[in-house]
Amino acid sequence: MSAVKKLRKNHFLQVGNVSRLLIIFLLLWSSDALAHCDRENGPVAMAAKEALKTGNMDKILIWVGEEQEQELREKYQQSLEVYKNGGNSAELAQRYFMETAVRLHRAAEGMPFDGLKPASPNPPDIEAAEKALETGDFEPVKELLCSALEKESLNWFEKTRAAAGNKEENIAAGREWVDNYVKYIVYIHKLYQTIQAGPPHGVDSH
Repeated sequence: MSAVKKLRKNHFLQVGNVSRLLIIFLLLWSSDALAHCDRENGPVAMAAKEALKTGNMDKILIWVGEEQEQELREKYQQSLEVYKNGGNSAELAQRYFMETAVRLHRAAEGMPFDGLKPASPNPPDIEAAEKALETGDFEPVKELLCSALEKESLNWFEKTRAAAGNKEENIAAGREWVDNYVKYIVYIHKLYQTIQAGPPHGVDSH
């Protein structure tokens, strides 16, 4: 194989690596990594429990859109009748209505539902965000976001800069640089796009 053909082959291999890395990274970014409202101790499930306990479904209705309201009302009446029997019947009715409410809430968001998750603590970002709403103090949220942003951005920046010094030595070193370069650029780009775009979904949003 001639030197020119080898160069072309190596070039296409590197371009292919860049393309694959971009696709993988973008898929990871676009996945719904966190479904805050699909847990047993999430706000939707808790509102569903409260609706059965009090006999008032107003607090759970706000978590769905108009398209899901009729089904939620029907399932609420069915669940409430069973819930009033107490004991195991009440537990089963509560579980069923919690799952139904979360499923319809996810539909209102335009997101898939893959079951009600067990209760678990909030991750630090959601904990800080919710506490800020309670206290009216946004400063802890700002500090958390700025710290995480600086740490991760700087990490990929330094890795890319370090790999750049050796990228001309051989193909392996060049590919290591490409890997870090793509991750760094896509990370910064997607962060900026996310900031500009705002929240990706909401209840009954269009």
